[in-house]
Amino acid sequence: MSQGLEDVTAADDPCGTEQPTVVVARTGRGWSVFAPGRAEDVDDLVEGMTLADLVSEELGAPVEPDRGARRAARGAASGSDSDADPRDARIAALERTVAQLEHALAARVSTERAIGVLAERQGTTPQAAFEQLRRDARSQGRPVPELAREVLDDLAVRPVATEVDVPARPAPRPPVREAGRAPRTRSRAGRGPAEGRS
Repeated sequence: MSQGLEDVTAADDPCGTEQPTVVVARTGRGWSVFAPGRAEDVDDLVEGMTLADLVSEELGAPVEPDRGARRAARGAASGSDSDADPRDARIAALERTVAQLEHALAARVSTERAIGVLAERQGTTPQAAFEQLRRDARSQGRPVPELAREVLDDLAVRPVATEVDVPARPAPRPPVREAGRAPRTRSRAGRGPAEGRS
């Protein structure tokens, strides 16, 4: 583990042993991030995405896995040799598992980012944006990560509106007076016949 990741994920306790500040664990609901010393798990989507980005960046993994990683995740093309060392088979299986997990993590991160983009664009909740993305994927017979990549690719192509791009409202013009007339002030309507006279 490199020094940078140790600083981010571990803290020293008084005994001198390292204690993780967060733990990523598979639960019945999916992957969860737990913080030791806290009763509840860290449900914040941003923290999970940030952790995934930090781990991927620290390991030097690209955001999206390359073709070789996807091919390795599917498994070897040739059959196993009977004289091969069983440790080699175990290492190959572990490498496939790592490649599958990297692929799943990259797909999850891009999907979560696309959900955030859609929620912001449509002014909805992340849950509603995910449901819409999933509905679209099912109706088109395509995987959700593929549609998520399209949303993110569209984001890279589409210029983001900034304050400079938004046209400013013109300044209000002062009322034009006709020559020779005094500006009109209050109306005299509503006064009775004796009001205002002395």
